[in-house]
Amino acid sequence: MEKSEAQICAPAKSARAPAVKLEPLHRFHSYCARFPSEVAEAAIEEHSKPGDSVLDLFCGSGTSLVAGLAQGRCVVGVDIDTLAGMLSEVKCSAHSADDYTHWRRRFADKLGRIFAEIERRWSPSRRPRPGSALPLGSRVLRLPAFPELNYWFPPQLIAALAGIAEAAHDCCDSHHEKVALVSLSASIIAKWPNTLSYAMDIDHTRPHKRVQQFRLGRVLETYLLRLDRTLACLGSLHSAYEQAGVAEDLARRVRIICPHDARSPLPGVADESQVIVLTSPPYFNAVDYPRAHRMSVCWMNGHAPAELASRQDYIGLHRATGFDSTAWLGEHPEVKRLVPRPILNDEALGRRLAGFFADLEKVLQEIWRLLRPGGHAVFVIGDNVIKAQRVASHAALLELGQSVGLRKRQASPREIVSLRRRYPVGPFGFDGPMTHEYVVVLQKPFSRRKSHARPR
Repeated sequence: MEKSEAQICAPAKSARAPAVKLEPLHRFHSYCARFPSEVAEAAIEEHSKPGDSVLDLFCGSGTSLVAGLAQGRCVVGVDIDTLAGMLSEVKCSAHSADDYTHWRRRFADKLGRIFAEIERRWSPSRRPRPGSALPLGSRVLRLPAFPELNYWFPPQLIAALAGIAEAAHDCCDSHHEKVALVSLSASIIAKWPNTLSYAMDIDHTRPHKRVQQFRLGRVLETYLLRLDRTLACLGSLHSAYEQAGVAEDLARRVRIICPHDARSPLPGVADESQVIVLTSPPYFNAVDYPRAHRMSVCWMNGHAPAELASRQDYIGLHRATGFDSTAWLGEHPEVKRLVPRPILNDEALGRRLAGFFADLEKVLQEIWRLLRPGGHAVFVIGDNVIKAQRVASHAALLELGQSVGLRKRQASPREIVSLRRRYPVGPFGFDGPMTHEYVVVLQKPFSRRKSHARPR
């Protein structure tokens, strides 16, 4: 018989605020616009208790999920992005440092043999083709079906990355396989010049090409350094979970649902089952995750970008084709008042921005369904700058939340510590480094009145 949520999410034996600092343990892989762990930890401590369930509908690299586990909560993480799902899954199933030490020795030895064979068998005239098999002596390396493979990666580096991916897929333990793959991803989505690619600013999700030289020895060294950093962080996360009394119970306390569109009903999660929803919603046309992540995800599963979750399904990126923005804004005058006139006068841009807010409304309707009466929804969000016009996205979110029946509890700015949150800067992003963002707290009333939301 399937256990109830109350049984699964029973309070941990030792659920107290983590003594270890969680924030540094996320830094083994860059993830654009990831919000600080301290914000998640404070919100979870204030608005939930051990054994409660924490939901993040845009979980990204798992910041809120890790904070929840470290405080003895159960967690549900949702994201449309493949890399986000894998990072969250790896962090929420961390093994002990001893386990990683034994596995790492065997894995590094295997990589050494693969790289030695590439060195012996490589011919400078080889030009790997996307989606093909690359024979190298006794080995046949599978290459990802990524059409731009040869644009972003030189030939011998392609062979090296394929060798790392092949060794990862040969791991007997699926967790070790994912750890090896996210470390490969971290080696690619890294700040220039430390990236194993020709992509500069890939960590800002707006990559452009800049050629650099790669030698096999440097590639292996760079990857192993990334792997060691990953293992150190995950081993420390496991210690934090042990302290919280959940390390032996992670499989029952964690659900990662990926890929999933947050605008759609969440499968397998009961109505009014979540005590807190804690998330950082997407920004409008600022952070292009699929554009950057395709360069590492293709090495993880071999899929071409077209086979991944479509860019047109990403909130904040799709063009809202066919969306009646005039009608929607007419039904939401409180949101329309927040949109600067120059944006409203631009038909295409105004339609896309209104479509973005309509998407957030659908997400809020789903949050209403999932929150318990009295439960809280905590959002970390910054304001957009579009065509040199500042859009108060936090105020729009607040208005939309209240329109679906949630009540305002807090909407306060917080200072962003320098270098603590990375955003793209320029015509597609913001007007400079962000210095402030907002924490918006909404609460579902204790009375079980229905949402004010309009039909979907």
